Amino acid sequence: MEKILVNDILQEASRWGFSLDEQKAKLFVKYYEILLQENQKYNLTRITMPESVLEELFFDSLAGFLKAKNKTVEDLVDLGSGAGFPGIPLKIYFPDLKLTVVDASQKKISFLRFLINKLDLNGINLMHKRAEDLGRGPGRETYSHVTARALAPLPVAVELALPLLKKGGLFWAFKGPSALSELNRAKEIVRRCGGKHIDTITYSLPRSKKKRIVLIFSKENETEKIFPRRAGIPQKRPLEKIIYRMQE
Repeated sequence: MEKILVNDILQEASRWGFSLDEQKAKLFVKYYEILLQENQKYNLTRITMPESVLEELFFDSLAGFLKAKNKTVEDLVDLGSGAGFPGIPLKIYFPDLKLTVVDASQKKISFLRFLINKLDLNGINLMHKRAEDLGRGPGRETYSHVTARALAPLPVAVELALPLLKKGGLFWAFKGPSALSELNRAKEIVRRCGGKHIDTITYSLPRSKKKRIVLIFSKENETEKIFPRRAGIPQKRPLEKIIYRMQE
């Protein structure tokens, strides 16, 4: 197994322009070791080379928040976190962050429970739950910040995320180059879920030059009662397709 050293983490942080101390760098080293160790068991990620993990998983998870104008995030819900991205890197960087991780896969939740125990991280609530069920139940219009990275096409991600936000809350959608075309298709569901697109953060990964876009939405009004639709429906019948058929 290839290793990542503390100096590798600190050098990569400097490349990104991030301020990172040695204690946090050690946590990222341990995270990498556990990720590789458990990857064969849980099939967590295809990205395993040290430089790629640092760039595409760890620091890319931080970039959207650290490049934003408002960097104050006290509580965060991470939807479909998988192997912990972006939630766990954000928790390492912001130790006081109150983090809720939601994932429908029991295997992923089991991995995350093992991970946070090994990293000795506190203030993390793990939920084995569908985002639709959370949004239709106890989590509805409760949280200040929601994030999703590689969760689903934007019209689906919006329907899952915006119902969770209380008024004034923010949804951070981590996307790739297709983000702006997805944004156009998501306009109606954004409106009906009470949201408004307020900011776009664009950057490229320093080594690979891959383009990243983070779309930020604010919660302006209450979500219509029918959203989110019951579990599985947003993915099977995205609102954009229903609207398109009605216009034919």
